Amino acid sequence: QGDKIVQRYVDQRDGANSAHSTNDYSKVFRLNMFNSNVTTMQSMLYGRLPKVDVSRKNAIADDDPARVAAEAMERMLNLDIEDNGEEYDAMLRATLQDRLLSGLGCARVRYEVETEQVATLASSDGELVSKDASEQRVTHEAAPIDYYYWGDVLWGWARTFSKVPWIGFRSYLDKDEMQKRFGKDAAEGVQYKKQKITSNEESTEDPDKDSAWMKAEIWEIWDKNTKKVTWFSFGYDKTIETKPDPLQLSGFYPCPPFFMANQTTTLYKPTPDYHLAQDLYNEIDILQTRISILTEAVKVIGVYDAEADGIKRMFKEGVENDLIPVDNWALFAEKGGIQGQIDWVPIEAITNALDRLRSLRDEDIGLLQQITGMADVMRGSLDNQYEGVGQSEIKAKFGSIRIQSLQDEFAVFVGNLMQIKAEIIARHFSPETIAKQSAMQFTPDRELLPQAIQLIKNPDEAKLRISIKAESLAMLDYAQLKEERVQYLNGLSTFLQAAAPLIQQDPRALPFLLEMLKWAMAGFKGSSEIEGVLDKAIEAMRQAPPKDDKPSPEQERGQVQIQLEKMRAEAKQQEMQFKAQSDQQLRQQDMQADIATRNAEMQFDMQKEEHKGNVEMQIMAAKLQSDVQTELLTSQINAEQNDRAVQGEIEKEVIKQRGEIEKLKITKMADAGIKMMEKEADMTMKGAELDEKERESLRNAQKPDSEE
Repeated sequence: QGDKIVQRYVDQRDGANSAHSTNDYSKVFRLNMFNSNVTTMQSMLYGRLPKVDVSRKNAIADDDPARVAAEAMERMLNLDIEDNGEEYDAMLRATLQDRLLSGLGCARVRYEVETEQVATLASSDGELVSKDASEQRVTHEAAPIDYYYWGDVLWGWARTFSKVPWIGFRSYLDKDEMQKRFGKDAAEGVQYKKQKITSNEESTEDPDKDSAWMKAEIWEIWDKNTKKVTWFSFGYDKTIETKPDPLQLSGFYPCPPFFMANQTTTLYKPTPDYHLAQDLYNEIDILQTRISILTEAVKVIGVYDAEADGIKRMFKEGVENDLIPVDNWALFAEKGGIQGQIDWVPIEAITNALDRLRSLRDEDIGLLQQITGMADVMRGSLDNQYEGVGQSEIKAKFGSIRIQSLQDEFAVFVGNLMQIKAEIIARHFSPETIAKQSAMQFTPDRELLPQAIQLIKNPDEAKLRISIKAESLAMLDYAQLKEERVQYLNGLSTFLQAAAPLIQQDPRALPFLLEMLKWAMAGFKGSSEIEGVLDKAIEAMRQAPPKDDKPSPEQERGQVQIQLEKMRAEAKQQEMQFKAQSDQQLRQQDMQADIATRNAEMQFDMQKEEHKGNVEMQIMAAKLQSDVQTELLTSQINAEQNDRAVQGEIEKEVIKQRGEIEKLKITKMADAGIKMMEKEADMTMKGAELDEKERESLRNAQKPDSEE
């Protein structure tokens, strides 16, 4: 049955049901509503990885080790989900799909450990041992969760899961895997067969032929009565292996109660959801098949007079905006023209039947949605465009009750898986692994970590409760979440405004008001986090000593002292403010004086450089004039001794020298203008010395004349 449902879900058909090999349309045309409903349901039930919440069953505010133990376990589980998100996502999606299709979803937890041989230098009591001694050291520990296909699980007769005597898990191992897991003898003795997709598939190959698909079918039987696990294979004359209770779990089985559809107390077995609505699914397909057949019959077809060739040409040639000649118009008109020589097949009855079939199909789809819980309002559509939003919300909430129930079942199933995983961690993981994987050594509660780990290692005493909220699995409706929180905050503000006068009148009423607030909050999703804060506040208010309205003499003296200290503090503050203002004014005055001094110094430096530049320019001009006069006299003497022809060259040289003098003068004046501000003061202070140098320069300039 499960295989047929899966084939219906993926619309898988054999060759006999193909459209090319048969005219039985009831077998070839399907309006696959089942696939649509399952896909929509799966999207509504699961949209993200779960968030584990670990709490103490007996919550005591002062029990810090238990609180740290719960936090450490919660961190381990959530970190493992984050690190192995793809594996968890694939496992949860496959389990949920099996539940929606075959009616049975199953997953189990196993313990995985890796060790290595290390040399031992000393025993536990500190004594030296042989140099060849070694011991096993744990290098890795994990508790992975494996998905199991619904066809690979069997269990004994029972009415409820708690009474199930045994559970069997089927695995398929190749020869190498068999030898690694069970040894060479078992690997050589078991039978290997070609793998099949479904249990009904028939193999066309030689079963003894070696193939890459050849694997041994191994059954792992967990017997609750004997507390033993046995591995065997059909066709093998003895059991492969038997072990006593390997995990030592409180519930013995490594899996939680199955995620089962439509369970009854008559017999613990699933009833697929498809079976409850299969008649409607089939009837919808039959109606859709008839609609398809009649749709092919709805076409323009008729008969005409064979002698009227023009009528055939009208449809055969497909002419447009053209006239077709008629040979004998009188005879053509006598026969009634076109209307008298052509007759159409009536299709009114067919179209009426199509309309009726579509109406019946839509009615069946509506019934199917009501049975499966997939009403139009759940898909976000309105049957009546004039229907109010409030009526639509009421319909949506009423229709979501079934969906919410299934979400809660899925959350309980995942929570039970995590409960088994936590118990395996507590019973088998080493304290070092727990400390490392929880990363609690980096938290403020690291001093309590040894006590918390000791408590975790004793799960019967710790009594940790693992829970997963349904909203942490389903896809978030952010608009609805925002609306609910806004409504809650509005109600909270109204409650606080009404409760404020009562609290002022009698503060002892605060714990009771907080209890009322907690009760009101319980109706909102995701309120458990805030409930924990309210629990702490309520506990603190109840443990607080009662207050006496009349103050004692010590309190009165304390209040007076507080007032005096307050007055002193205010005076001290005013004094500090006045001092700060005075210091600020002094700093501003000092800054202004510094600015004025710097401006005066800059002005003096500018005047000094200007005067210095003027003096240097005068000296350079006098020196240049003296050099020119010397050159002129020398030129005149040389001109008298040489030929008159040299006079022209002398004049050219004089003109050239004058140009260079003017050019040098302009350059020097430009440089002097730049440095004028720097040199003016020095020239003023050394005026007498500069005058002496000037007279000396003039005497030196006149010496060539006297010598000549």
